[in-house]
Amino acid sequence: MSKSSTLGEFIIENQAAFKYAEVELSRLFNSIRLAAKVVNHEVNKAGLVDILGDADSENVQGEDQQKLDV
Repeated sequence: MSKSSTLGEFIIENQAAFKYAEVELSRLFNSIRLAAKVVNHEVNKAGLVDILGDADSENVQGEDQQKLDV
């Protein structure tokens, strides 16, 4: 059975394989990881603090904005 690892552990363990871009690639993956955590947190609390549904405003394209978008 293989051991599961987090995305952060995977990045650290494998960044040497990309010696020409290891710093930039690690930063990119860490930024994506952080953004995913923030979105996950907001979506998980959406039902608890009434941030689901229409925000009663429009974006620059004239589309109705959702509360999660705002």
